[in-house]
Amino acid sequence: MIISVRKYLPQSDDFSFTAIDFERANNALNSICQVGLCVVERGSIVKSCEYFVRPPKKVSYFQKNTVHIHGITYEDVCGAPTFDKVWDMIFPDIKGRPLAAHSFRDDSLALDAALRCYGIKYKYREYGHLCTLELAQRASIHDENNKYNLEALCGLYGIELLPHHAGSDARGCAELALTIAKALSIDSFKELADFSQTPAFHGPNLPEVLSGSDISVLENYIAKMRSKKDVLLEDCPKERDLLRAKSIIKANPAAELKRETALSALELGKWIAASASQVSCRTARTRRRRGHAAEARKNEG
Repeated sequence: MIISVRKYLPQSDDFSFTAIDFERANNALNSICQVGLCVVERGSIVKSCEYFVRPPKKVSYFQKNTVHIHGITYEDVCGAPTFDKVWDMIFPDIKGRPLAAHSFRDDSLALDAALRCYGIKYKYREYGHLCTLELAQRASIHDENNKYNLEALCGLYGIELLPHHAGSDARGCAELALTIAKALSIDSFKELADFSQTPAFHGPNLPEVLSGSDISVLENYIAKMRSKKDVLLEDCPKERDLLRAKSIIKANPAAELKRETALSALELGKWIAASASQVSCRTARTRRRRGHAAEARKNEG
């Protein structure tokens, strides 16, 4: 079984990218009320900006917990442009460029929801992305309290930050990416993104020869990997074949299923076919012996 990871890497090696950050009015993903942007060209910050956004009417309410976090209220955004208008303003600094964010997954969910809400079609993932949270986790970079949030990491490197202000968070993300790259001696943005997007998957701890319970461990591992969005499993054994393998081992404890065979759909299929053939032969021989014995008893009678 081969595990491969779907990656979204920049098309260029130079350190040119745009860091983004969104603040929301409530739990609705498309309730963006502030957008922050920081543009980096070949390792240097050339632009940093922030825009208030008026959320769509259906999600224009502000929850107390979100206001407590970022301090933005409805009065701050009631006269602001909607996301589609802000998108027109920021798109020149996003078009064709890789994006960066701290916890890119969360920001991409908000961006996807906003684009869908206004019928805007733009496949930003094609141009690559970088998540500074995952980057720090992969490199085991954290503060003294083992925290990986943006405020903690910026504090670790002395990067000035106003937490939960979208413009400051975007700039902090950009500076953090450049600083960590320097700390890791990585001079290619593509290499940095690749490093951040390569999770450390630990395979199941299986013996050389598997028992029925070992196959169950393998089943659970495969199910877990399949639930991950960007993980692809090649030559992966099918669930029904693993169930058949367990049945064969239960019926014939002497049947030997090696780990390498169980991890390959192709090899496991061959093993099942051969084992099933052996079981059929044994069953046929048993039936013949029983038939001969019954006939002998009949003759004796």
